[in-house]
Amino acid sequence: MSKSDIQKIVNDCYEKYYQSIYRYCFARLGDLNEHAYDCAQDTFLVLQKKLTDGISIEQKRAFLYRTADTFVMRTVERYKKQKRRTVPLEEAEKKASPPVIPDNFDYDKCAAMLVALLSSEEQELYEMKYIKRMTLVDIAEFLDISPPAAAKRTSRLRQRIKDLIKEKQLFENEVIL
Repeated sequence: MSKSDIQKIVNDCYEKYYQSIYRYCFARLGDLNEHAYDCAQDTFLVLQKKLTDGISIEQKRAFLYRTADTFVMRTVERYKKQKRRTVPLEEAEKKASPPVIPDNFDYDKCAAMLVALLSSEEQELYEMKYIKRMTLVDIAEFLDISPPAAAKRTSRLRQRIKDLIKEKQLFENEVIL
């Protein structure tokens, strides 16, 4: 098929189906309907590419709707992912401005309170990791476990400590916001 034949087919389809394809995309996108124009345009570009590649399309209208539907679904998925990454303003402000800890804050007292709340196994791991500063390989060797298992345990310990800090509100009275 020659270039002019392909262009004629694409132009004919564009004239016949563009408005209905655009309205379809607009309706399907809901809150994201500002992307309907792009979806409709991309649909006709795919038609042109397929014809240029030598692919014969018998039912052009059905092909256009299936292609438009694919672009609509991709657009919706992209914005769902983007929405999941959006952080509420209050949370962003908390992360942006960490609490100010006064100079007279007693870290040793806080650490002792935390350690007392841990189980004996957690206390042993805490001592190896944070007091003796042992590597994960050394901890794994000492506990007779694999290094990834040691990494997992220290990760769980770190999370347990964070949870205890939140639960017991250890910094609430000491921190000036």
